[in-house]
Amino acid sequence: MNHDTHTHTTGHLVTHSWLVALLAIAELVLGFVLLSFPYIMGASAVWVAGFVLLVVALMRFIQVFTRPGYRIWNLLATLIYTCLGLAFIMRTGVSLSVITLVIGIALLVGGVLRLAVAFTLRRESGSAWRFFNALISIILGVLVTWEWPDSSYWLLGTVIAVEMIFSGWTLLFLALAPHRKEVINHS
Repeated sequence: MNHDTHTHTTGHLVTHSWLVALLAIAELVLGFVLLSFPYIMGASAVWVAGFVLLVVALMRFIQVFTRPGYRIWNLLATLIYTCLGLAFIMRTGVSLSVITLVIGIALLVGGVLRLAVAFTLRRESGSAWRFFNALISIILGVLVTWEWPDSSYWLLGTVIAVEMIFSGWTLLFLALAPHRKEVINHS
């Protein structure tokens, strides 16, 4: 059989770069729309998480009967997941506030720990980046906790929206970038 010795192949992403560009633009637009309504996005995320927790509770409840050696633990997990899921759905605003406070405290604690590591490793290369990372975490933690509970209205939704915007930009740049074609030699 005589095959063409130089076959140009590209991935699906390359051959359909116009589709990727359209999806990227849609993600960008949605990201900016969500950035305009961060509380709705944050509350929606908590609400969806509540339903996910209820599904997990159902799965654990089924395991109460299918895994006899772990009945007590699965029953306890079922109760915890059910309570959390119902709280997330029925008390979305309060749940969002608690989650925001936990995020703020985690940023503060993580920042302080990173600062301790950066101080300990200050003579190593890249230590300036460790200090920078620690300071950013501490500043964000202070911002979130200082403004709490008001920060609950914007934090989670803003983070999700900003992630969508950066993801959309990345996809768009990848779709518009010139693509290198690989040459495969079939012998």
